Amino acid sequence: MKLKEICWDKSVKEAVWKKGRINPDYSPDVLRWDEYGRIMMWSKYGRTDSIFGWTIESHDPAGAAEKVNIENLIPVNTYKPEKSK
Repeated sequence: MKLKEICWDKSVKEAVWKKGRINPDYSPDVLRWDEYGRIMMWSKYGRTDSIFGWTIESHDPAGAAEKVNIENLIPVNTYKPEKSK
């Protein structure tokens, strides 16, 4: 479930970012992987036009409907490639 129209403050973004998987070959402050194995870059937050773009989504959509809780939030890659015609 995408949580749209929410402006996350830096502390929430940082807490959710830290839930991303770390690869020891890269700085965890710059690159992490979402739970689907897609790469994300900290500086590409909110970008859907970048293969490294990411956003904050609810891991538990049922719980998110009632209350936005940091435990339910996860970082997710947002890249949506254009379909070729």
